Amino acid sequence: MGSMVPSVTRFNLAPRVVTYPQGSRPPSAEPGVLALPQFPQRSSAVFGDGSHPTTRLCAGALDLLCRQHPQQAALDVGTGTGVLARIARARGAAFVVATDIDPAALACARAHSELDAHPVDIHFGDEAPDHWGARFDLVIANILGPPLQELAVALSRAVSPSGVLLLSGFTPLETPALRVAYRNAGMIVRSESHLGDWALLRLEHA
Repeated sequence: MGSMVPSVTRFNLAPRVVTYPQGSRPPSAEPGVLALPQFPQRSSAVFGDGSHPTTRLCAGALDLLCRQHPQQAALDVGTGTGVLARIARARGAAFVVATDIDPAALACARAHSELDAHPVDIHFGDEAPDHWGARFDLVIANILGPPLQELAVALSRAVSPSGVLLLSGFTPLETPALRVAYRNAGMIVRSESHLGDWALLRLEHA
């Protein structure tokens, strides 16, 4: 009797992004749909496996932006499992940085990135968002509201003059305070999206 191939559990992370369990055969998908392998998540898993609405909000916005306008450089702040950085890389970003203050998250993200066998390496570290200067066409920060307020200046300084900043990890009730914090840092909100009880802001330089 031949070896059995594990069944595939396909999870729709975004309209054109799916994940599936590592060790399974990649699911059949329509042309242009990105399929990323994912390690099984445990109860103590690092945040960012795609099940949370904020990850899905970010993944959808990120994927759409990268397909509409190829991003040369992307920064994923609070990377968790690294799935957002992997999407940016798969969609053509030539320079990708993923940061997190949790060493376990960085180890998890690095392990996931190695599943892709992609020629572009992702730089993983715990640097401040503005460590690299204003060189990122796209900056994504999917973390809680209070840290996002504290990082308003640093995140704004990481965005290139024509770049885009995506923020999530907070509820609609928190968006007014975030709008003020980022307006004071020189950014303006171009759009606001919701999924369930969570929100995403898209910002650009004023």
